[in-house]
Amino acid sequence: MDFEFLKKLYFVKTEFSLKCLGKIFLSKFIGSTIRGGFGYSFKKISCINKLKKCNECQFIKDCVYIRIFEPKIFNEERIKEIPRPFVFEYPPDTKNIYEENEILKFNFIIFGNAIDFFPYFFLTFLNLGNEGLGSTREKFIIERINQIYPFEMNIFKNSEGHIKLPERKEIELVEGKDIETLKIKFITPLKIKYEGKLVSYPEFHIFIRAILRRISLILKYWCGFDGKIEFDEIIEKAKEVKISECKLKWFDYERYSTRQKERIKHGGIKGEIEYKGDIKEFIPLIEIGSHIHIGKNTSFGLGKYIILNKF
Repeated sequence: MDFEFLKKLYFVKTEFSLKCLGKIFLSKFIGSTIRGGFGYSFKKISCINKLKKCNECQFIKDCVYIRIFEPKIFNEERIKEIPRPFVFEYPPDTKNIYEENEILKFNFIIFGNAIDFFPYFFLTFLNLGNEGLGSTREKFIIERINQIYPFEMNIFKNSEGHIKLPERKEIELVEGKDIETLKIKFITPLKIKYEGKLVSYPEFHIFIRAILRRISLILKYWCGFDGKIEFDEIIEKAKEVKISECKLKWFDYERYSTRQKERIKHGGIKGEIEYKGDIKEFIPLIEIGSHIHIGKNTSFGLGKYIILNKF
């Protein structure tokens, strides 16, 4: 199978370290607090018209906020799912309450040409720090920003440091060894559908479909890729790999959307699953999928998995 199209995919993963200036309360669904605050602050620093209804704005097609945070609003193809070019990712030990002077860390993953807007994102977090985060709107400062993928470098050190665009390079495809067992752990809820139904026990080909869909959308809308991906060949091969053990459970989360003015449920499967079969050829896909998140609501941090057995 030819996975050369993966070399057209590019993204960076940066780690933000925020120093809390007061006691910050995050919601149970941590992604809701961070992403919600980010969206509010991003619109505030980038909007030039200050209209409440973006679709009535004459500058909508030139708006950075719309392009990044609400890309489907002026999509001429009427595609329902244009992925936002960012993901908030949290360490497993992330807490819901942070005391004064504690450090809150998270990863901010940016895809494709959205990397060029990094100065906007930096200003967004600066403004959010001044506005306050969480239910009590406690302030924070940016202590440090490191780029941790595709390689480690310092972007921002301190108030006397510097800020520059994250660096990008072509993805190096991981070559797999002859392996017949794959163990995956879904750390944050994975929500995917197959044939119109929610999936509780994802067969390997469904898992691969989710990765391919995610990659293909990012390639098309954020990396300028207009080539063809031979889905059928990959999926048919994936059907030969079977589930050997499954320890997955469904989890529900609820968040309040200030933009939509309502409570919204998010859910998905978490836990471990083991596949057996000819895994080797799929390793490049699986490795990339572990970085970019898959399924629904990825920008909140959902759909994150890790590979338990190293190749």
